[in-house]
Amino acid sequence: MDNDKQHGQPLSKMEYVLQRLRSEMASGEILPGRQIRQAEIAERYGVSPTPVREALRLLEADGMIQYTPHRGATVTELSARELNDLYLIRTSVETEVARLAGERATPEQVAEIRRQHEELKEAARTADAETLSAMNRDFHLAFLRTGSPLVTQHVVAPLWQGFLPPSRSQWRSDERKSLFIAEHEALVQALEQGDAESVADAMSHHLHSAAKSRAED
Repeated sequence: MDNDKQHGQPLSKMEYVLQRLRSEMASGEILPGRQIRQAEIAERYGVSPTPVREALRLLEADGMIQYTPHRGATVTELSARELNDLYLIRTSVETEVARLAGERATPEQVAEIRRQHEELKEAARTADAETLSAMNRDFHLAFLRTGSPLVTQHVVAPLWQGFLPPSRSQWRSDERKSLFIAEHEALVQALEQGDAESVADAMSHHLHSAAKSRAED
């Protein structure tokens, strides 16, 4: 734990627990609806219950976990309506940031996005759904950072990391994998052409596909 640092400074025990919990929620290792037992987390992370309790309070304030009378702390599980609302907001924001990417991305950034896309495309042949979900998240955030690092970090990333963790089921289906890879290809091609409107249209179309896919799970 002593090796875990943030901005060059050692993490406190609470920060360490908070970082690990956020990471496991983002990766899908801790799924929505799962009960969080303080004693279990403390033992697994090698800390006392106190920093776990403090970290859970912060996650509750962020809306990432909630407390119920009979189950205690559980990871927030969105209703169909809430999920739809989040996708509406996400589509609106990411479409506009994608438009900026079409205007601002440098040749070096475009080349890196192409590399990540090809890497995900190749991994889709053999990698498991959890790995593909994580790679998909990394691709999207890298793509959007070429448009606006600030909005990506403070608006988009929190949705992915908290309320919209990777859905393993979306990448279990060969049909969906093929669809998402094809839609990513359309995004990358539009970015390579520097066509901002086409980039925005491709992102909007892709996010509507993803929303429909999640609604069917």
